[in-house]
Amino acid sequence: MTETTYNFKCLGHTRQDDGSIEQYYLEVTNTRDGETEKISVEAKHLMSARSMKRILLGRKIFYSITQIKHEKMLSDMLESQADSI
Repeated sequence: MTETTYNFKCLGHTRQDDGSIEQYYLEVTNTRDGETEKISVEAKHLMSARSMKRILLGRKIFYSITQIKHEKMLSDMLESQADSI
């Protein structure tokens, strides 16, 4: 049985009055069956693999990843968003 992986796409974000990012809006796609889920995540929780595991588990998405791989995924996701601007 192959491990389920997820693709993350940043759909946008909202800013606070001071200009810092408050929330990110993400699309999470299951690579096995193509199902997608749209979620919003506070910026402070997005950086933590542990927080994302908890948030996604609440959506019945089992996200099993190390912090290092999570950081790589974030880097790739945010880089691709910057490229599309």
